[in-house]
Amino acid sequence: MLKRLDYGSGYNPRKNFYTADIYGHVDYYIDPTTYKLNTNNKFDFILARNVLHHIKNLDKLVKEFYSMLNDNGRVAVIEPAKEYYKQNYILDYIWYRFVIPRYEVWFCDHYRDYEKNFIANGFRLLKSFRLKEKEVKLFLKREI
Repeated sequence: MLKRLDYGSGYNPRKNFYTADIYGHVDYYIDPTTYKLNTNNKFDFILARNVLHHIKNLDKLVKEFYSMLNDNGRVAVIEPAKEYYKQNYILDYIWYRFVIPRYEVWFCDHYRDYEKNFIANGFRLLKSFRLKEKEVKLFLKREI
């Protein structure tokens, strides 16, 4: 059976996934400065949905993903598409500052091309597509 991780599960964990976040009732806690989990387990698949725009150091996170994956492991990333980024930023700000105040949540104020971080750190892009206002990218861990 595949070992799947929902990284940054937050309030909405996926069924049949291990969960990881910096708070809440999760399987693994994420250290917010290193992005490491409190485990040495390896995973076959990591889902990172609506997480990367809250990460200050993308290279550090992508390297951590690489180390958390088994050989031929995959990462699926779901993030706001570039033209919807500002709108998402405003909604996130309202959510994390007024609706559910969480002042530890960081926001990037501009769109970042995270695909470059994955390619530079040992991943290959397998698939990329749009799903309404979101972009979805699937990366494969390769030997470096």
